[in-house]
Amino acid sequence: MFSSRSAKSSSEPARILLVRPKYSTGLTRFGSSGFISTEPLELEYLAAVVTESGHQYHIWDGQVDGSFARACRTFQPDLVAITGYYPARDQMLIYAHTVRQLRPEAVVLIGGVHAELNLADFQRPEVDLIVHSGGVFTFQNILAKKRINKQRDWPELAGISWQDDQGRWQENPKADFNPTALPRPDRSYFHSHKKRFSWLYHGPTALVKTGFGCPYTCSFCYCRLLNNGIYQAREVEDVVAEIGTINCSVIWLIDDTFLLDIQRLQRFAAELMRQEIKRKFIIYGRADFVSEHPDILPLLREMGVIEVIVGLEAIDDRGLQEFNKQVSAEQNRHCVSLLRQHNIGCVGLFIMDQQATATDFSRLDRWIKEVELTTYTISVFSPFPGTEEYPALADQLLTTNCRKWDLLHLVLPPLYLSRLGFMGRIWWLHGKLLWRNHKLRWHLLTAALKFWKQS
Repeated sequence: MFSSRSAKSSSEPARILLVRPKYSTGLTRFGSSGFISTEPLELEYLAAVVTESGHQYHIWDGQVDGSFARACRTFQPDLVAITGYYPARDQMLIYAHTVRQLRPEAVVLIGGVHAELNLADFQRPEVDLIVHSGGVFTFQNILAKKRINKQRDWPELAGISWQDDQGRWQENPKADFNPTALPRPDRSYFHSHKKRFSWLYHGPTALVKTGFGCPYTCSFCYCRLLNNGIYQAREVEDVVAEIGTINCSVIWLIDDTFLLDIQRLQRFAAELMRQEIKRKFIIYGRADFVSEHPDILPLLREMGVIEVIVGLEAIDDRGLQEFNKQVSAEQNRHCVSLLRQHNIGCVGLFIMDQQATATDFSRLDRWIKEVELTTYTISVFSPFPGTEEYPALADQLLTTNCRKWDLLHLVLPPLYLSRLGFMGRIWWLHGKLLWRNHKLRWHLLTAALKFWKQS
């Protein structure tokens, strides 16, 4: 039986605290009533593994729950698993320190997409284990250990970095990841807090992941480096069966791009029909796929796709080439037009880098108006640690505060605008979004009022 560093009865299940940090961005500014608030799917996968292993778990989601310290005192965990993105890195370490103070015998495990490529950030005295590959399966293997002892001797377990008895950090080989063997997420937490998780104005929204990694090579993208740089997809039948178990009418398929394979899309639609499952879907897709396969759009609409989130990034070929998008400006324009013609919403994602001029912002504003794009975000280019671009730009960084990497803050100096001029234009275009999209405007107003009443 799994145990903590201190002695524990072999018949007593371990108590495992699963943690998603609390951090705020422009998209979650009004708490769980904000633009976007997502269920902790990564923790729900871990929860399923904990249950299968015969142990007990408690999910603490910083976006929903109260005091983390109180959760530690109340639950008395034997192991604390903390996962998060780069903007939450410092908060994750604060949680690890809190655990070490309140529950010194507990094992502290760090995982998630930032840890996968940036082990050194978490190789601290307050951390015991870091999962760098294998994800759920590495966690499963950790729980399968007979005992986590004071020596913390883990040389045989792939997928982790660990601190030995002398305080030296060791890094074990990469672990395999097999998406076809994934457990079904334990969505008890989601169903208990469903009203807290939403996508814009669509109400409660559940997350489903059908593929891992990305086969494309966009220069700015961190996600393409995950999963050892390999794209792997789940079986369609298993994905649809999972969707059928979720008591939620809106499903957000969070693959980096769901629109990859025509035959897989056709099987997906056919399986939904066979199992008589009707849901509304939000998906990610590329402009070139939509532009080159207009015949698939009626099928997408029929199977319930209500919005496609498209990484448009730039509006001219030069900008697209700099991002290595392998998409043309004409394909971007055609994509937006096709989705509108088929009554499928398009959420355009743009990036403004430090070379942007006042003219570039004006041209983007005109382009958005011309193509009648009513939902979009404009991200501030931010090189993430672990990407090839980061070391080349590290000496130009304006800050090392990881919380600024929310894509809504300047982390590099603009070359042709003042900082205020650059960010003012970002926020001006986001303000015009509320004018262009009355549904979003009304949603923001009601969310702000709700937040004010709860404060």
